[in-house]
Amino acid sequence: MAVPTRSEVEAIIAERIAADPAFRDVLLADPRGMVSTIIGFDIPDNVQVVIHEESLTQIHLTIPSSEHLKDADLELVAGGAYWEDLSTGKCGSQCSYIP
Repeated sequence: MAVPTRSEVEAIIAERIAADPAFRDVLLADPRGMVSTIIGFDIPDNVQVVIHEESLTQIHLTIPSSEHLKDADLELVAGGAYWEDLSTGKCGSQCSYIP
């Protein structure tokens, strides 16, 4: 099974909420658990999962991190490393931010 991209996860969440409005409350109560279920693996403890709910008068946008990445980390991003690679350490010693 391929690891979904962030936009695919967002689409899955939107579709699931549309089909089952009660899922919104479950997601807000346990974002880490629900996103882990969707992507198919546990999210590392050092990664925070935050769910923002938009309203008709409020829009949320995601901007790039202000943290500076090491060259090895930039290579992973440029190379299209998947969440799974980062969570399991498959990227080896190049994963400088994995505990």
